[in-house]
Amino acid sequence: MKTRFLPISLALTAIASSHALAQLPGAVKTAQTSTAPLTAADIFFSEDFEATPVGEIPKGFTKSGAVAVAEDFAHGGKHALKLDSALKGARTINLGSSAASAIGGEHWGRLYYRVKLPTPLPVVPEGKTSAGIHTTLVSGKATSPLANDPIEVRLAGTSTGMDGSFKYLYNVQTKLRGEFGLSAKTPLKYSDQWTLIEWHADNATQTYQFFVNGQEVPEISFTKGAGQFEKAEIPASFDSMSFGWLNYQPASGEGFTAWIDDLVLAKKRIGGGPVPETMGIRK
Repeated sequence: MKTRFLPISLALTAIASSHALAQLPGAVKTAQTSTAPLTAADIFFSEDFEATPVGEIPKGFTKSGAVAVAEDFAHGGKHALKLDSALKGARTINLGSSAASAIGGEHWGRLYYRVKLPTPLPVVPEGKTSAGIHTTLVSGKATSPLANDPIEVRLAGTSTGMDGSFKYLYNVQTKLRGEFGLSAKTPLKYSDQWTLIEWHADNATQTYQFFVNGQEVPEISFTKGAGQFEKAEIPASFDSMSFGWLNYQPASGEGFTAWIDDLVLAKKRIGGGPVPETMGIRK
């Protein structure tokens, strides 16, 4: 069994330094630099994939597309969730309504991911001169607090350009009103090293925050204020949540292959360290 990873917020500088958190261009450290260590009661779920046999997915989840636990790479221990290559579409594990709704209106999340290199480029449609690939790693389906209609809140995503570089995204897809979102300013390159991403969503204050390797990405972080739903739409609860890799436009070659590991959702900021043992998904 690999050591589980603890929500000792990046506030604990020892953890931050132990992971050698890299300074991203265009990013700044979050103002929140300390919080109390988490207890098991603070954790909605923690999944390191160690107890799941190779070729299967963890109990409590369903899956979409070619996704299963593998032992070719892992952030710690021997197992991680492998998101097999596909030109487009979902390779995700999904939480159903009872587990997702129990999370409520505020949560902190974190996972580690890595991508097989070289990564694919966008496929340019006939008659066009350029294209992009929009990818979602973490999303939740919900009812909009603004329009009371179905929405998908994409809590962690990327947009890949023609040169293979990408930018992190926050965006919301509505059923009838189109989509909106925010994009980071600085283009980055995908890495075959493990990358830590964290996100925070709060319905009460309409707050969203996003962090990469401990650094907040300010261009896609916001606090609108209580009841200020426009261009935010953080829901009061989620009907379902998905974790993995979903690209909406086709990728060249065999498409993206990726892995995720040490996935945690909690009531407080988690950071990159070990988490207390829990009894699976809380329902």
